[in-house]
Amino acid sequence: MMREEENLYKKVKNHLCRKIFDGTYPDGGQIPPERKLSEELGVSRVTTRKALKILEEERIISRVQGSGTRVSMHYGARRGDMEIITLVASAQNDFFTSFLDAFQTEADQWGSLVLYKQKPSRISLGECLYQLHEKGLYNIVLWPEDMRLRPERLKILRGLGMDLVLFDAPDGGAYADAVCMDNREAVVSLHTRLRQEGCEKIAYIGWDNSDIGSLWVREQTFRELEPEGAIYPISYGYHNRLYGLPEASIRDALACMEGQDGIIYAVGELGMVFEEHAKRNGIVHRAGMIGAMPGAKELGIHVVAQDFTGMARQIFKCLQRQNQEDVEDVWEACAYLVKGQQQF
Repeated sequence: MMREEENLYKKVKNHLCRKIFDGTYPDGGQIPPERKLSEELGVSRVTTRKALKILEEERIISRVQGSGTRVSMHYGARRGDMEIITLVASAQNDFFTSFLDAFQTEADQWGSLVLYKQKPSRISLGECLYQLHEKGLYNIVLWPEDMRLRPERLKILRGLGMDLVLFDAPDGGAYADAVCMDNREAVVSLHTRLRQEGCEKIAYIGWDNSDIGSLWVREQTFRELEPEGAIYPISYGYHNRLYGLPEASIRDALACMEGQDGIIYAVGELGMVFEEHAKRNGIVHRAGMIGAMPGAKELGIHVVAQDFTGMARQIFKCLQRQNQEDVEDVWEACAYLVKGQQQF
């Protein structure tokens, strides 16, 4: 019987949260009275009243005698726990797998269970996150990569009680923390190293997707350091199947780099594929890349690796702060840059 009643409370609560999420009931807007909701959902007024009480306790709505019930979302920290943490990404690759290993190790220290959720291609990122909210999963670490989440959706999810940290994103906006490698420092350190080794003409090879914040920062930093430097973009469509990149494309890219005595690669995967080709074909230059990959040392590539342990540790600190009620009135979203590890 208790289980049946709990399901009825959740039915009403989820119905109202869905209406808030899709904009039917905006923040500050009025929601229907108890009787109308009860009739609409086929539940008793006692059940409806209980669901409204829960939403009020969660600071999603407010009820004032004589004024009715209104959406009144709170965007600061809330009392919560970190028993379950959900990682959301579009797909797994070597980079994310390495981070997942470090994240799981950190989770063990906190006593947290880690769930992994791959966003289905058929639904939006906002809908994917809302479905996790419906299941009671409120601690979310999101690797946005090239996925887009509208700011208004992020705001509503925050207001509905979801704690959010964006991984590998330089900025999370006003409603989510962001933890990211210090991409500017990584490019500067590689550029400095190549200069120290006598490189006078340094080029850059990266992905053609500037929607990904980390990639944008890396390319812009290179442009600042080398205003006249050659930049060659590779189709982002190959990012999870780089070894399918046609040999002719690699050859053409390196041909455009002729006369350059140093190359900085935006990511390790690009560095490995291109430098293996260069070695096979007797092409000589200095190289540096962001992201550790097996075999980089043997190819003589300078590396700035992501500090996955440091990023995982910072993410858990962010979630802890978002779950502490004593900072509810002072919490503000922050972006944290974690310095890379040089492997020269």
